Amino acid sequence: MQLFSNQNPDRPEHETGQEKAGPGATLQLEGWLPYRLFRISTRVADVLNAFYGPKFGLSRSAWRTMAIIANRPGVSAKEICQAGGLDQFAVSRAVKQLVELGFAQRQAGRSDRRYAAIELSETGWTAFTEISDLAKRLETELVSSVSPDELEVLNGILAKLDDASAGILARGWRSVRDAPGPQDPKPET
Repeated sequence: MQLFSNQNPDRPEHETGQEKAGPGATLQLEGWLPYRLFRISTRVADVLNAFYGPKFGLSRSAWRTMAIIANRPGVSAKEICQAGGLDQFAVSRAVKQLVELGFAQRQAGRSDRRYAAIELSETGWTAFTEISDLAKRLETELVSSVSPDELEVLNGILAKLDDASAGILARGWRSVRDAPGPQDPKPET
């Protein structure tokens, strides 16, 4: 059974993820907005990973964790999970990797020994600066394909989509599934 079709050369790139509205409509993955955003971010992340992986020995989750620590020195593992969309196991492994490579250090909390504040070491800051310089160059090249006005509009749209996705996450899939859709008949009162 085929749920998604990715092989439709006649399909314009800007169409939405559904070929037709109504019951039985199949999701067209290549037009589904979350997938399109995922593809863009994955491509850029792959290029960045090809640099920091071999050069610094970092995994993707270790790089993401490093970036969060750089922006929030003294952050806890729990806070890294929340900020980076990573599970506790991934963060634990990432922090362990950063510490073993000499890029970060943990300091146990004074009142609660289970809490550890994590900060970058001097070596970690050097690596982070080099990686983030390339990340900023990648972003500059990516956004150079749109005008400054388009970028401003895009930033506004992305902020709205970020808020909407946070609301969806907070409510869960059941609320989305059970909510009346635009094509559903309105209940009679």
